[in-house]
Amino acid sequence: MLNFFFVIIFSLLLSTTVVAQTVDVVGEAIIYNDDIPDARYRATQQAIKQAVLESGSRVSVKDQLNNGELESSLEIRSSSHVQKAKIISEEQNGDFLTLVARIEVTPDSQCSSGPTSYYKKTVGVTGFQLQVPQQAALGELSNIARALPKSLADEINNQGYLKALTATNIAIYPDIINAPSSTNFDGSLTNVTRISEQLGVQYIVSGVIRDIGEIYLRRPNDKHSKDLEAEEIDKERKFIVDIYIYDGFSGALLFEHRYNEIGNWDISDHARVGFGSAKFWSIHYGKVVQQALKESALDTSEQLRCQPFIANIFRTEGNRIHISAGSIAGIKQGDKFNVYRRYEVFNQLQSAQTQLNNANISVTIKQVQPNFSVGELVVDSHILNVQQQDVVIAW
Repeated sequence: MLNFFFVIIFSLLLSTTVVAQTVDVVGEAIIYNDDIPDARYRATQQAIKQAVLESGSRVSVKDQLNNGELESSLEIRSSSHVQKAKIISEEQNGDFLTLVARIEVTPDSQCSSGPTSYYKKTVGVTGFQLQVPQQAALGELSNIARALPKSLADEINNQGYLKALTATNIAIYPDIINAPSSTNFDGSLTNVTRISEQLGVQYIVSGVIRDIGEIYLRRPNDKHSKDLEAEEIDKERKFIVDIYIYDGFSGALLFEHRYNEIGNWDISDHARVGFGSAKFWSIHYGKVVQQALKESALDTSEQLRCQPFIANIFRTEGNRIHISAGSIAGIKQGDKFNVYRRYEVFNQLQSAQTQLNNANISVTIKQVQPNFSVGELVVDSHILNVQQQDVVIAW
């Protein structure tokens, strides 16, 4: 009888871990070639990612959208389960499709119930080099290498899941054509860890602007040619950007994706717009770029949400340690972290690699400031050999 009672209790506890959360979210997509079903599919994918982030879980979806209902086959890489997704409303504005979807998300215990999802991780966004600088002449977009990543960081911060810091003055690829390849056998960049340490961030987001060239025929040197905007043709312009996300402690490449869009340059070819200006965002091409940045920011949040939260130890004093994360990251008094020691190991090419080893030591947070916290160890830090540049981790 007692065993039966424990079975009932365990079943009840288990059932509470799989209760779905219902979230209403907005998804947007660009309509290409009047293919509304394809745009609806992509808008629903975006809505599902947004629902996963808002519900505090990640989703593993194998469903396909069919007339507003989800049936089996769409794959979105995540780590929970979407039970139902229903389109509540849909609106088409030109070639942009916006929909509102009601989505039921079942949390995945490995991430949603772990402490890593409670804290706001930090990312550093570096400059994005333009592969063909001459393409910036149309619209006077010469500031794009710094203004585009700044806009991406703003979009990441607007979503509220990560804290993005800008370092757009830093260009990390000496060879942008082959980026993100490097001399390291594992594909890591040797200066990512240094940049991460300088900025005090966990992750680095970088990228390369591959193509912003126009598809239509321009004659900028022919003063007698008729302005194309009066000819009522689509002045299409490409927007192709590669985004890379690195772990700042090891330099490992965690995520890469190409965002490939086309927008209309529906403004005079002689207009000096500048990237990121109010005028730029008002034209069709600017709206397409804005949608791509939103999608990239959403992907960045989704990729890093279940990664461990890591913060540097920057000071030790007796049994107290100072860590480089505070209330802005969501840390509260009484929180507990595990201490990991940082080691440098060398591969067969004699390239330094960072290794973090569990020291089997816990620290309890006693004081919290906006940008740092003070935690207590059970005994003096020197006895436990806890040092600056070691880290604390929440999994």
